[in-house]
Amino acid sequence: MPMLRRTLDGVRGLGPALRVLFVTTLILQTGAVAFPFLTAYLVGRNRYSGPQVGLIVALYGIGALAADLCSGPLLRALPPRTVMAAGLAGNAVTVGCLPFVRGPGALMAATTVWGFCYEIFMPASYLETIHQSSERDRRIAFSFNRLAINLGMGVGPVVGAAVFVWRPTVLFGLNALAVLAAALYLVSRPATGAPPATEPDPAVPGGGTGRRDARFWTILVLSVPIHCAYALPLTFLSVYVVHDLGLSSLWVGLIFAVSAGSIVLFEIPLNTAMRDTSAFGALVTGYALAAAGFVLTGAVRSGPALVGATLLWTAAEMMVFPGLIHYVSQVSPPGRESRNLGLYSAVMNIGLITSPQLGLLLADHTGPSSPWYLAGCGIALALVTIVLLPRSSALSLRTPCSD
Repeated sequence: MPMLRRTLDGVRGLGPALRVLFVTTLILQTGAVAFPFLTAYLVGRNRYSGPQVGLIVALYGIGALAADLCSGPLLRALPPRTVMAAGLAGNAVTVGCLPFVRGPGALMAATTVWGFCYEIFMPASYLETIHQSSERDRRIAFSFNRLAINLGMGVGPVVGAAVFVWRPTVLFGLNALAVLAAALYLVSRPATGAPPATEPDPAVPGGGTGRRDARFWTILVLSVPIHCAYALPLTFLSVYVVHDLGLSSLWVGLIFAVSAGSIVLFEIPLNTAMRDTSAFGALVTGYALAAAGFVLTGAVRSGPALVGATLLWTAAEMMVFPGLIHYVSQVSPPGRESRNLGLYSAVMNIGLITSPQLGLLLADHTGPSSPWYLAGCGIALALVTIVLLPRSSALSLRTPCSD
């Protein structure tokens, strides 16, 4: 297929350091087979109460959030590759030991460490991508990072499901071996590129730092509706399609397959074609498609129409997420990239933690379609804000790098 060939050609055309990062991320995500089945594993052991299981799983997210907030200082002190390698090593050790941990308190601590070690890889990989790509190619480089994540997440749960049916405990050993393989691959390849930037002295004026910071906080706030909206399909879609609309569960599988397949086939060619499109243009287009897609998801009632709505918000996803992280890199003054990337990852995780619970609560009180309508309206409000901010304003997203 021409699109698939273009994507493969793009992977081969990455610089050496970005190819190493792509393969490392792909191995890591493909081997992340344990966490999707952690709840089922703990319930099956009959050692913990329901609230204890819920808290254990939630602490994984808390550990991940702590990693995002700590990544700024860590990445100012250490090169991104060192942070990635340390996170992978800690991830492998923790997940490998998890089946042997006894007692809810110890298990809660271990799960928190696991979440921290897993997540610390992400902001470090973002910073490595910035260091190893030119400004013009950075959006494409972030798209390749997303491709590795999506390919791995498409394979990992399938393998995990097969292993879980056979012997659940083996999942943790398999996960540990995969993460260890990712770490060994990363450290066995020579480091290339520029060293990580250092934090500038805040007492030294100039460089447009205040204006850039204002734009960073603006995009961080305006990204919240997007991150909350895209957390909904992960947990709420199956309940909505099967129980609320009364459709076959096959439609859930088809929707996820269409979304994942579209990302794999089209995200790299799309962002390559949009190489010279401004971040403002990409975000406006993506936010508009996302708002329409989520509103339509709540409005339609048939399987084919849901697939059509999915194509809208998937097309938006392919523009918005590389566009957001690209914009964050654009507006980050030298030395502030690590802090800003960590905060951006934290907002993304907060959306993943809170949105599913809020969606279920809202559906119970105001109807099953209301979470989709709210997601679409929230994105539309952010879009209007982006468009209406005056070009002369320090908060405007139109000219991110000017002072």
